[in-house]
Amino acid sequence: MSKEKKNQTSADEKQALIDLQHIRTQVVQDRTIFNLEAVGRNYKLGQAYKSVRNLRLTDKENIQLQTYNDYLLRYKNFLELKPLIEEKARPSYPAGESYLNTYNKLRFTRGKVLVMVHASIFTQVQDRIHRYVLDLGRDGFWATIHVVHGGKPAYIRNYIRDKAPAGVVMVGAIPVAWFEMDDDFYGAHAEFPCDLFYMDTNGTWTDADGDGRYNAVSGNVTPEIWVGRIWTPTLNGNDVALINNYFDRNHLFRKGSLGHSRSALAYVEDDWTGFDDCEMDLMTPSAYITKYTNPDITDADLYKTEINRTRSFVQLCSHSSPYVHSFRIPAEGTTEWIDRSYFRDERCPNANFFNLFCCSTARFTESDYLGGWYIFDKTGGETNMGLTVVGSTKTGSMLFFADFYEPIGKGSCIGSALTQWWQARGADHDLGERQWFYGMSILGDPTLTWWKGAVPGLQEPADGSVFNHYPRTMTFRWAPVNIPGATYSLEIDAFGAITAGQWAAQSFRSFGVYHNITGTTFTHNFVGAQPGRWRVRAKVGDRYCSWSEWSYFRFTV
Repeated sequence: MSKEKKNQTSADEKQALIDLQHIRTQVVQDRTIFNLEAVGRNYKLGQAYKSVRNLRLTDKENIQLQTYNDYLLRYKNFLELKPLIEEKARPSYPAGESYLNTYNKLRFTRGKVLVMVHASIFTQVQDRIHRYVLDLGRDGFWATIHVVHGGKPAYIRNYIRDKAPAGVVMVGAIPVAWFEMDDDFYGAHAEFPCDLFYMDTNGTWTDADGDGRYNAVSGNVTPEIWVGRIWTPTLNGNDVALINNYFDRNHLFRKGSLGHSRSALAYVEDDWTGFDDCEMDLMTPSAYITKYTNPDITDADLYKTEINRTRSFVQLCSHSSPYVHSFRIPAEGTTEWIDRSYFRDERCPNANFFNLFCCSTARFTESDYLGGWYIFDKTGGETNMGLTVVGSTKTGSMLFFADFYEPIGKGSCIGSALTQWWQARGADHDLGERQWFYGMSILGDPTLTWWKGAVPGLQEPADGSVFNHYPRTMTFRWAPVNIPGATYSLEIDAFGAITAGQWAAQSFRSFGVYHNITGTTFTHNFVGAQPGRWRVRAKVGDRYCSWSEWSYFRFTV
């Protein structure tokens, strides 16, 4: 940069700081200046947030993004169908968990979830959706199934608002609300999918020129709920094979059979070296975080290597597009690329969750979009461990990472954490915040987080075992989780021991729970000649992980 240009940039930034006395952001050329006093929190990365290099859409082919009109051409027939959403019957739990078939807010403490499924695929994905609803119930969510036969975003938003859920999982090409700006970065026009429209159930969204794109929002824009998209990169978002495979892997993760980790990766490209560990230490101890911020080594090959190590969370900061990530090589003055075909055809990611600080990588309306291949797994080859991506459908992404990672560290799922991140942004958004944040979306299941996959595998006694020995001494065995230092809790239940004809959990009680077990075996004298069941969960640090499913046995004497 010339001395004259550098002096002009400095002068512009000083003027922006004066202008910032009453607003939170000011975009100055290729940077955004944030007024941290107005933002209202002291961040570890406060110095880095004061002046942030703007993300830019970067693609080796100089692609043109799909427009709203392109979207209409592809989905117009469905959007013009009679508005109709049909609620389906919930699947039933087996006899031992029949008490989960009835809603009780004391039992389903995480709230209600709407699982909205595109009508054209419901029959083909129904079995997986049913199993997913049962999995959510065991996790404390009351989930219901809603088949979308037609309707535009405004109709769907009103339907969601009337149901008052904690969140929504949209399966398939559920209609998309688009937002447009004529004052995006560098004064450009931008139009993009905007799931904030669904998350904010009580703000007023307007389309002043009636062209189908929202362009203004007023009132309290703080989101009340979270929304996740299970929208495939193939077959216009409705690829049944990919969706069924996704829910199969989701179920395996919840059983502890897909792989799990507590570790994290912060991979930060040249323009944001001050992001350090991206404040992920509020989610997991710093000893478990690998970080790369040195411009001399953050190339494409190293990212490929690191993304294929078993990790819970990865944050990548890279100029990108819906199709590629870019990695600047300063010593050579060149750029390296990772195309979506790498994840699609060569090596699947080996981490579970991703925060992609990358332009438009989560623009799910683009065919073959890169963000989708972080979580979907085509037939053949390796197994994709990815389940959830947080990213953006436009130029821009998340900042103030602490407001996202801290809630996860305190026990929130990814969807709830993103909602809390939005709430930290306040009830209204200035221009810079709209430019940076209005494309934020969740791809995959928002109800997950790392500890929900750290589930011990039950070994002995096997499910369905029948015993006729006395004394009724039993030894329970389970496989450890793959996290050093974990301890375990074992719960044993005896049918009818607390309340006649019931399992203890049916009356919100426990028969026997043993904590702080350092090994993977436990000996116990069972109470009587009756059915019993057992389950185990891990504790990692101060975090209790998810329970295993119940395993049943019976004594005859």
